[in-house]
Amino acid sequence: MPESPSVPSPTTVPFRDLHRLHRIHGDASRAALLAAVESREYTRPNPIIEEFERRWAAYCSVRHAIATTSGSAALLMVYMTLGIGPGDEIITVPNTFVATAEAALLLGATVRLADIDPLTHTVDQDSARKLFGPRTKAVVPFHAYGRLAEIDALTAEARAAGIPVVEEACQAHGAARDGRKAGAWGDCAVFSFGPTKVFAGMGEGGAVVTDDDELADKLRLLNTHGLEDRLHTALGFSFRIHPMEAAYLTARLEVLPALLTERRALAARYTEAFAPFGVVHNPRVADSEEHGLYVYVIDVPDRDAFCARLTDAGVGWDIHYRAALHQQPAHQERFRDAEVPACDERQGQIVSLPMINGLEEAEVAHVVDRVTDALDAVTRSAR
Repeated sequence: MPESPSVPSPTTVPFRDLHRLHRIHGDASRAALLAAVESREYTRPNPIIEEFERRWAAYCSVRHAIATTSGSAALLMVYMTLGIGPGDEIITVPNTFVATAEAALLLGATVRLADIDPLTHTVDQDSARKLFGPRTKAVVPFHAYGRLAEIDALTAEARAAGIPVVEEACQAHGAARDGRKAGAWGDCAVFSFGPTKVFAGMGEGGAVVTDDDELADKLRLLNTHGLEDRLHTALGFSFRIHPMEAAYLTARLEVLPALLTERRALAARYTEAFAPFGVVHNPRVADSEEHGLYVYVIDVPDRDAFCARLTDAGVGWDIHYRAALHQQPAHQERFRDAEVPACDERQGQIVSLPMINGLEEAEVAHVVDRVTDALDAVTRSAR
């Protein structure tokens, strides 16, 4: 008698599976690590790091990449290089990771919060432009969940005012609009290669990318203790990525396009299945866009009931982020005057669903069926 098809148990579809992600292209990744160990190339200048920087810059279609220990370190380096400090302001959105604001706050600057577009979950350009002032030293749009922020008008106005635009692209590896990738829209962009990202390192890692030769030179000088021609000509420090991490990432860059293709196919299946319930994949994506799909997010009524049903059915979920910047305990007082009604509304509705490379068909079907059941239940009760 033929065996029944494999059906996942109620606990086998977690929200995230790093073991499965890092097994993909695993042999080549391990071989790259071994080659780096055998090379004994551990000091500066480091050809392993420089090779990764060349490859990542080329992938983003820019001239320069400066690899760092993390995305947070990359943000701090950019803000320092732009001269941001006490009395200055940056503009960003509330629904980003705290590091976007923290790096500026640690330098003594003020962070002003623009609202988000409720359809894209990225910066509302009009809201951000209204915050421009004589103390504005940078605008930092966040590519939410892997979707490029719409910043064409915002960037044009910022540049006319002499204000740099720093793309917060830590979730947006490979995201593109009209063939132009994340990292090629602003004056520079910051990426994270943390282990949960689509383009994931072993532990932590990050980079700044830019087409600005002068900015790139300043970033490199800052990241090498101000060292030029064996003399220290400026203040600096070391946030340089480890060569082993750079080797691992260089190997994994080969598989990034395939990872994105698989995630986009899974997202399309989700979107088709869930559309009848009035929930659409957020942030919304136009035909000319390719989503980086760090996470797949939907807005749902009665989120608590919805998530409880998913938990009972063994489908993993998460919320990105459980609290926006102005809602975090460390920042509530600082941002008490922020007027961000669209963010406030969306923050209570967003749920992230499993977006895992390497899911089997039975696992995908399990997620689709159980999420559909939960959506049917909460939308009926909301009527």
